[in-house]
Amino acid sequence: MSVQVRHTEHVPEWKIREVEDLVERIGESPVVGLVSLTEIPAKQIQDLRADLRDFATIKMVRNNIARRAIEKCSDDFLPLADGIEAQTAFIFTDVNPFKLYRMLEEKKQPMPIKAGGKAPTDIVIEKGETPFSPGPMVGKLQSAGIPAVIKSGKVVINEMKVVAEEGDTISAQLADVLATMEIFPRMVGLQLRAVYEGGLVYRPEHLTIDVDSIISQMATASSQAMGLALEIGYATPTTISPLLQRAASKARNLVLECSLPVPSMMEALLAKAAADAALLKSLAEGGSAAAVTAAPAEKGEEKAEEAEKEEDEEAGLGGLSALFG
Repeated sequence: MSVQVRHTEHVPEWKIREVEDLVERIGESPVVGLVSLTEIPAKQIQDLRADLRDFATIKMVRNNIARRAIEKCSDDFLPLADGIEAQTAFIFTDVNPFKLYRMLEEKKQPMPIKAGGKAPTDIVIEKGETPFSPGPMVGKLQSAGIPAVIKSGKVVINEMKVVAEEGDTISAQLADVLATMEIFPRMVGLQLRAVYEGGLVYRPEHLTIDVDSIISQMATASSQAMGLALEIGYATPTTISPLLQRAASKARNLVLECSLPVPSMMEALLAKAAADAALLKSLAEGGSAAAVTAAPAEKGEEKAEEAEKEEDEEAGLGGLSALFG
């Protein structure tokens, strides 16, 4: 009779404690994220932890411990486990995911690209003079596919050149040239892979928002809404003041056009009447209408504008109160 022997894997006590500590932190933190530490130098990681200390805590753990901790939490957290790969760390904070993503992106730093790496975007060498003196650098540039020549004792790039398209593998020659020219295509920092808040797990593609564009769109929408409200006379606490000012302006124009004897507009009315009288006199004497009307009309308009400005300073209601009072 054979006996089947089962070997029970012994889990070290420190792993159990670390999982329990993570479960507690996950439960207490309003926002829990997973960030990638891949290809980040140790010094930069230390600097980032110091920079983020006031609003976030970074906890580096082994991937299997991270998965075990997430599995012990509620099911809402399970999608977070999809963000565990390579070198991963937890980030605990009370900053909302959108702001957190933006802050981490802003803290990324340009770094040289290594031979064999993938171009993160199209890498472009601009046309023009370089700071290099004639010598081996010309051959280096040409070997990397960059059209370089010597002009007036300087190394010059003859034309703009796309040396690598997004996703291309970088050769050793090109990596060396880019580093020498201080062209750093990579932006290195904490890459947010997934973040949890309020029962939802967000991916980077959900958090990529052009804030300036949205603010611009909101400003345009606000301006158009204000224009529409003023056009149709829609009164709100925001529009009532410009609506009354517009009404006062139209009332003044009506007074001038119809020559209504409104006390506050008498100076402008008399100036207009004087201009009209001068025109009639000139025409009766066989003069030119254009020559006579220019100066008096301008004077009348100036007085009307001055009167309008004074009334606007008195809450923009002078014309209306005078017209209807």
